[in-house]
Amino acid sequence: MQIERGAIIDQAIGWHVRLAEARDDEWGDFVAWLEADPAHAAAYDIVAREDHIVGDARFPEPVPEAANDNSRSRRWFVAGGAAAAAAIAALLAPGMLATRPAPYELATKPGERRMVALDDGTRIEMSGGTRIRLDRADPRVASLQQGEATFHVRHDADRPFAIKTGGITIRDLGTVFNVDREGDKVTVAVAEGSVSVEPGRDGVTLVRGDALTIDQRSGSAVRSKVSPESVGGWRSGDLSFDGATVGEAIATFNRLYGADVVADPDLSARPFTGMLRFTGAADRDVPHLATAIGANWRRDGQRWILSNGAPPTR
Repeated sequence: MQIERGAIIDQAIGWHVRLAEARDDEWGDFVAWLEADPAHAAAYDIVAREDHIVGDARFPEPVPEAANDNSRSRRWFVAGGAAAAAAIAALLAPGMLATRPAPYELATKPGERRMVALDDGTRIEMSGGTRIRLDRADPRVASLQQGEATFHVRHDADRPFAIKTGGITIRDLGTVFNVDREGDKVTVAVAEGSVSVEPGRDGVTLVRGDALTIDQRSGSAVRSKVSPESVGGWRSGDLSFDGATVGEAIATFNRLYGADVVADPDLSARPFTGMLRFTGAADRDVPHLATAIGANWRRDGQRWILSNGAPPTR
């Protein structure tokens, strides 16, 4: 750890000296270095504050790189630089390079999908219209801001993976699970293993085939059984709705496929329960959706409009 900290200090001093006459492309490299590890920014901040130490050091001219050396690294200091590094290292108590928050956000547009691989081995499959906030300083925590994602978590008993969404915390107990957030409603479904869901002080443990839907507006929490194979069904076009409204089903379809489907207000509030299979082609899917909910449909340019109609004949 001490050797690693020293290397980071050396790099920070090198960048501090180099930036005095940096080209535009070097500034881009510097930003990338800062973002690669929170410890880099912490070390550079301290180096910049102790500029007088670096300024007093004697730095030789950089040694030209060999023609066959593709590395971008350079030796920016030897005797004088080492003295500066030692002086700054003395200022860096172990706590001063403690990990600082380094949040970043991943997002998909409606109709877009994205697979994200985290450094700890966890994979996140993001559906359309989804935003997830992560932290490079703490890769075992994710915040689902909106949308839906399937998490394939690498289990670590000492550091459980946690997903936070709308005041709810979901902790991995070794699992594959799906989290769907639509407005005030959050649904967690487990395909493998188990999770602990904490909508408040009391936690609820869900195992394979369990689902929990929490309505934060009413404060209700409904537990149900699902087919483990159907968890994260949005990935294959299989969507299941239980006690949803037509408006919620349409919103999910629009988010997943980037479509523009609207419904008359009285139709939008109608309850809907059922399973639908979609292809992603609106010309096929919208009429299928209209039939399933017992509605008429018409098209206005790129927009599809659903209205009350006679229930489909069977």
